[in-house]
Amino acid sequence: MMKILAGRRADNLDEATLLALQEAGKGEFSPDVTTIFASVIDADKLGVEAERSINTAVRGRYGRGARWRGRQWFIPLPQPRYDAQPIPRLTFTVAGYLVAIITVETTDDSYRATLVGPAGKLEKLTLPISFLQAILDDELEQFQIVGRDSKYTSWSIPGLKEPLRLPNDFVAGLSAVLRLKSVASWLLEFGSEGEAVAPQVVGSLLGLQFGATAAPPPIGEQPFQREIVIETLTRMFGSARAAEMFQKWAPYLKSSMTNEEAISFILKQEGRRY
Repeated sequence: MMKILAGRRADNLDEATLLALQEAGKGEFSPDVTTIFASVIDADKLGVEAERSINTAVRGRYGRGARWRGRQWFIPLPQPRYDAQPIPRLTFTVAGYLVAIITVETTDDSYRATLVGPAGKLEKLTLPISFLQAILDDELEQFQIVGRDSKYTSWSIPGLKEPLRLPNDFVAGLSAVLRLKSVASWLLEFGSEGEAVAPQVVGSLLGLQFGATAAPPPIGEQPFQREIVIETLTRMFGSARAAEMFQKWAPYLKSSMTNEEAISFILKQEGRRY
């Protein structure tokens, strides 16, 4: 359902993104994480649906004779999840969010308003950890391309029954992001949701480096081990910072914690500053 806010609440895409994150309850997200998911939602199709939604909202608030004009933005809001089967992978559920800045005209007056709310159906995007590692290594050619057009490419991925189909702009955007920051740093920009999956994803990447390409990472399956926790933190922040973080918070770790719980505890205590 669209929410109508009085006045003009955004003047550009950046402000519209912040408003969408706030209204969707994702204020802890970095606005930057939405950018590379823009190609996942169909803006043309959403535009038709958005016009109907705006018409309904405007007439419900201002009367059936009300007319409107304005500008719209569609903000993709991704939610990450980690799955170990059939192969380790990140799955993103992407919701399209509409922000519309409009002027409403009635027979008596005119009003400025901002409409914000979900638009269209949820989209899903799968990112196998092996594919993510190939992006990091700049070796996507190891996977056979089974289909390609101007917007999408499909790859054959070992362990997946169906080809992996991804938007070309998403793959290019993620490659550019990961040239500037680590996978863990990128995931932490998803707030608590990213923090929850970061240890598992980093553990899976470490597993690939040691040859465990199809096995779920052991991080969350056994009592924590100092070496594994430090190794995972090193992957996130570098050896010097990892050693400092572990030494600082080790006295507060419980022996019953798993590796994943120990890493998550340290990340929480650090305040997700990285």
